[in-house]
Amino acid sequence: MRLGFRHTAMQAVCTVLVLCCAISLLRINEAQTVFGEDSDGVRLPILMYHSILKDTARQGKYVVSPAVLAADLDALQKRGYETVTVSDLLAYVNDGKPLPEKPVMLTFDDGYFNNYVYAYPLLRERGMRAVVSIIGSQTALFTENGEENAYWSHVTLEHLHTMCDVFEVQNHSWSLHEYGERRGCLRMRGEDEKRYESLLREDTDQTQQLLAEAGLPIPQCYTYPFGACSAESERVLKEMGFLCTLGCEERVNTVTRQPDCLYQMGRFNRAAGESTENYLGRALGE
Repeated sequence: MRLGFRHTAMQAVCTVLVLCCAISLLRINEAQTVFGEDSDGVRLPILMYHSILKDTARQGKYVVSPAVLAADLDALQKRGYETVTVSDLLAYVNDGKPLPEKPVMLTFDDGYFNNYVYAYPLLRERGMRAVVSIIGSQTALFTENGEENAYWSHVTLEHLHTMCDVFEVQNHSWSLHEYGERRGCLRMRGEDEKRYESLLREDTDQTQQLLAEAGLPIPQCYTYPFGACSAESERVLKEMGFLCTLGCEERVNTVTRQPDCLYQMGRFNRAAGESTENYLGRALGE
């Protein structure tokens, strides 16, 4: 009887242990299914465009034709890439929402009016989204004067409202995107630290307020003028609540569940004179 009892007890213990192991493995498998990409992260190439013009005489490092943009977009879709915005990245990092299998981000710096004329319809007809980073003072200026010229005008607040089904608006400074003694939003040599921080906060906040007062979503990402950033600028922008910053270093990003992965993200500038195949070959890292 005692031997039988011990045998039965041992069987029960073994059964419990087997069940516990099975449950543990099941939980691990479920976690890997949902968060399996965490181990290596998700590769995210970001493409950087500026001005879009038909005039071949104007095309160069920061100007490409609508035909070039269209070819890039078609090639991306043919390769199976799906566009994402900053909001999608934040939802992935903070809320665990999935990203597409092959995500790509399209960014348009400065907020030129020609983005509205050419890029907006090309993206819209393909069901693609993008990020436009505006220079606040320029959007305010052309909102006031109403001038619409593809060569030099910038988008107005009304344009941004119209484009919101395609473009997500982010902050590219108020007036720090000018060549001069200061390089973008960096502190100048000999400049008082507190005075610099105050300037950066005030300049950045002007664009935030402009968009908020217009009823547009408040930017959560800061796009560095000229890609120039520093530990100081990053600290100030984080303190202001920005959850993402975009630079100009040409590298493919790795997005993980760690919020810090969204700062100083790399991007590949799109210049004229390079074929779509060569450009995407570099930018996508394929």
